[in-house]
Amino acid sequence: MRRYEVVFIVHPDLTDEEIKAVSDRYGELIVSQKGTVIKTEDWGRRKLAYDIKKQSKGAYLLIDFYGPGNMIKEIERNFNIDDKILKFLTVKTKDPFDPALLDQEKEEQLQPESLISPEEMDEGSEKPVEVPEKPEAEEEGE
Repeated sequence: MRRYEVVFIVHPDLTDEEIKAVSDRYGELIVSQKGTVIKTEDWGRRKLAYDIKKQSKGAYLLIDFYGPGNMIKEIERNFNIDDKILKFLTVKTKDPFDPALLDQEKEEQLQPESLISPEEMDEGSEKPVEVPEKPEAEEEGE
């Protein structure tokens, strides 16, 4: 098993219900390819860094999942066919992935991060950065 994250940008003219339907469709596709969806996040509508298919905005979605490696080809094929998808990126996050460790990971995310006090830090771990003085530019003779 391998773990993946796919971020995809959906056409901005779709309603919230249609965006949810697109997200559900790809979640079901992952399950049909013998994968398991860990989480789905809707990042909302955002301005794009550059125009994609003549669109300056898009709705961002993320699906975190795991499954066999051969399922990615089918998922990406469906992204390429779908006119509602402007762009997508699939990233392998863990290889190999053990589903048994998923519960442990969820527990770690729920625990608050402990802050390290200055007394607990190693004295030599952080040193101030010295910035060299900038030499003054010499003026050319007039």
